[in-house]
Amino acid sequence: RLLAKGPVKLRLDVQNSFGGPARERNVVAVLEGSDPSGMVLLGAHFDSWDPAEGAFDNGAGVAMQLKAARVMKALKIRPKHTIRFVFFSGEEQGLNGSRAYTERHKGELDKTWAYFDTHGTTSFFEGFHLNGREDLEAETRTRLEPLAALGADRVSSHADFDGDNESFIVVGVPTYTERAEPGDFHARHHTIIDNFERLDPRMLSLQTAVMAVAAYSFANAERAPGRRLSPAEVCDLLKRTGLEPLYEMEHGPVVVKPTW
Repeated sequence: RLLAKGPVKLRLDVQNSFGGPARERNVVAVLEGSDPSGMVLLGAHFDSWDPAEGAFDNGAGVAMQLKAARVMKALKIRPKHTIRFVFFSGEEQGLNGSRAYTERHKGELDKTWAYFDTHGTTSFFEGFHLNGREDLEAETRTRLEPLAALGADRVSSHADFDGDNESFIVVGVPTYTERAEPGDFHARHHTIIDNFERLDPRMLSLQTAVMAVAAYSFANAERAPGRRLSPAEVCDLLKRTGLEPLYEMEHGPVVVKPTW
């Protein structure tokens, strides 16, 4: 409106300072299984962006994981295999929290059967993306059968690097992200309207139910939905899904090591 009335002049007095590296932390909770040979990991990032509260990105993701953990604890559920819940910090700054997790817990990645990443959406979960792992499809469909009544048992091979899922894809762990219509998520996140009052409580409850049932179903299975990929297989996956240029843009050339 000001531009329509005539020339506009702006003067900005911006005083920024940049300190050194800061120490952060991930938040971890564990629901121990009776058989320690396998583990299902649920993750979301609890850091946010500056303009607003980060309700969708990614407060909602953290809330649904926390509620799923509380429900399982209240019901005294003990799955066959362990379910671990992790809130990562530093996702917005380069996946720092999840990359640190995969480094610190690299001795556990072979027994990490699945990683479920929740990055935030305003729509109902229809199922999960396999991030290019077609080899997981048959087992995954079987594990998601309890969600058929909700219409949340669909799978697709779609792959992306939208969040902390990247950290687990590149170390070969079977990785799942929510399959849903984006809705107006991309109009809200990282903006001044990413606020708590715009969350739909019923939708958040449904999303929580989907994540809890999926985690419980995978943790109670007799075997992993698929094996961990070797470094060479990860490189092939990144090329096949078109993710290699995105990885190289952020981290440099993909380097294949003989073993993990």
